[in-house]
Amino acid sequence: MSGHGREFGSSSAWGSAYGTGAGVSLLLLTLVCLGAPGELGAQSFVSSNDEEVTFTRDVAPILQENCVRCHRAAGGMAPMSLETYQVARRYATRIKYKTGLRDVAGAMPPWFVEKDIGIQEFKNDMSLTDQEVATIAAWVDNGAPEGDPADMPPLREFDDSGDWTIRPDLVVKSEELFVEALAPDWWGEIEPMLVPLEEDRYVSAIEVREVNDIPREGSGSGTVGGRFVIHHLNYSTSVPGQPRSRQGWPVHEVGRNADILSPDAGRLMRAGSVITSSSLHLHANGRDTRAHLEIAFQLHPVGYEPRYGGIGAGITIGNTVNMDVRPNQAGQEIHAYGVLNDHTLITSFEPHLHAPGERMCLEAIWGSLTETLSCVGYDHSWVRTYFTRTTISRCCRPGRSCTSSAT
Repeated sequence: MSGHGREFGSSSAWGSAYGTGAGVSLLLLTLVCLGAPGELGAQSFVSSNDEEVTFTRDVAPILQENCVRCHRAAGGMAPMSLETYQVARRYATRIKYKTGLRDVAGAMPPWFVEKDIGIQEFKNDMSLTDQEVATIAAWVDNGAPEGDPADMPPLREFDDSGDWTIRPDLVVKSEELFVEALAPDWWGEIEPMLVPLEEDRYVSAIEVREVNDIPREGSGSGTVGGRFVIHHLNYSTSVPGQPRSRQGWPVHEVGRNADILSPDAGRLMRAGSVITSSSLHLHANGRDTRAHLEIAFQLHPVGYEPRYGGIGAGITIGNTVNMDVRPNQAGQEIHAYGVLNDHTLITSFEPHLHAPGERMCLEAIWGSLTETLSCVGYDHSWVRTYFTRTTISRCCRPGRSCTSSAT
C-alpha cells in the first residue's frame, strides 16, 4: 500500500456538532431508519434473592440474545465463542468487565448510547439492561457456577449462507486491495464500479461489507479494526456525463450496521450508474491482508414512488481543515453548528471522531432553549449508526440548529 491521499471528512448532518478530544469530529444525521429487532423475545434474567445466579439458567439466555451472533464457534467474527459454559467460564472476568463498561470504548455489546440522557428508544438497540449487567456481575462475583445443565437454552441457529442482513437485489464488488501488515494509513479513491442496473429504481436498503483473507478463528490483531483493513469509504453513484443523476449513500465504516431507509423515502438510482468514491481510508491490522468491498442494494418494487425526496440530502457541519487541536491535552471540545432551512425529521445519529475521540452529543437549539437529543460514547473499531423508532424521531423546524458534543 503506497501513495498519498487526503480525507475529505466532514460532519454531514442536519444540525450542528461540537466535539471533545484530539481528533476529527464527524456527525451524520440522515433520513434513514434501520430495524434490527432481537430474534429472541424480551426476557427477564434475574433470579430471586434466595437463588444462586447460574450460567445455564441466568447468564446463557443473556449471551444467546445479545452476544452469540458474533461470539460463536461457527461463522462468528468475534475472537471467542460464548455458546457453552466450558468456554464462557474461561472469560468470565472479562465478560463482567466488558459489559460493565456500558457506553465507552471497549464496551460489549458494542452499543454506546448513554442511558441517562436523551432518546432511549432505538430500532437496532443491542445493549444490555442494567438488570442483565447486574446478573452477569453477580454470576462472576459468586465464582461463575454452571448450574443445572437441563436449564441450558438450545443453541441459536444462524443462516450464514450469504452473511447479509438485508435481501440484496444488486451486489457490486470493488477491486482487490492489498495492505501490508504495518503499512501507514492511506487515503485515496477506489476504481469506479458499474452498477448492473438497466432501469431507474428506488433503493430501500444498503449494506457494505469487507471480504478479506483474515481467518475468522483466532484472536486477530489488537490494532484498531483488527479484522478489517478498510476503515471507511465515502461514495456516491451517478451516470457518467449526467451530474444531476448523482446520488449520495451512507458512508461505510468499520463495524457499521446496514442502512434501511424509511419506507417513505427511498433513494433513486439511475440506470447505468457508476459507484465512485471521494475518500477511501485503509488502516493496517498487523498482518498482510487482501480485501475487497461488496456493496449491496435492496430495491423497492417496480412502480414505487417515494413520499419524500428520492435524493439523499443534508447539510454539512464541521470540517477537518479549520481545526485548532492542541497537543498533549485531554478534554478538548470541537463545536459545529448548522441551521435547518426546512422541516426535518431526524431518524438516525452517527458520530465519527477517529481514534482519539471519546464522546459525542446531539442537541437541538431554538432561541434560548436547548434539548439534548442523544449522547453516545465512541469506539473507533465499532462505528455505529443509531436509528430512532418512528414514534420518537425528532422533527426540527426551520431556523432551528442542532448541535453535537464529543470527547
